[in-house]
Amino acid sequence: MARIAYPEPASQSEEVRDRLQRTGQLNINRMLSHAERAMLAYSRLGTCLLLKGKLDPVLREIVILRIGQLCGSAYEWHQHVSVARAVGMSEATLQTIAGQAFDRLTPAQQIAVTIAEQIRQDSGARADTIALAKVHFTDEELVELLLVAGFYIMTAGVLVSLDVEIEDGPALGETMAAAS
Repeated sequence: MARIAYPEPASQSEEVRDRLQRTGQLNINRMLSHAERAMLAYSRLGTCLLLKGKLDPVLREIVILRIGQLCGSAYEWHQHVSVARAVGMSEATLQTIAGQAFDRLTPAQQIAVTIAEQIRQDSGARADTIALAKVHFTDEELVELLLVAGFYIMTAGVLVSLDVEIEDGPALGETMAAAS
């Protein structure tokens, strides 16, 4: 059970209720709606990173799943396994990540995992890691990769701190697939 109650819809602004409806009533968004303006900005950035970015979607999901592991966020892991499948990640790659057998990933994917780990553990990727990443990623992709890692570390912090429950209904990836 969550450590604080989800807000009652009647107490929320019309803009927040509309955004929650459009984003599938996910518990993370419901919980964040205690801080309405922040939730709206958070939701816009999350949508941008998930749907409008230049980063390869499978690589993005590898980073998010690794962050979920590092932060101990079962919610993040659950939601993003479904997103990973929706964007075409193979079951073999999912099992590779679940088993933390990162040496089986491509060199670009391995660098992305290293960046995620360094940001989580050291508050930033090291210069030598960034230099290696520049071989595989454009500057735009690299910045986006850093934003994805940071965004999902922040998200996991909220999820774990408030013990946000996994929804009973369809996961995020299933709703994304149904919408397309």
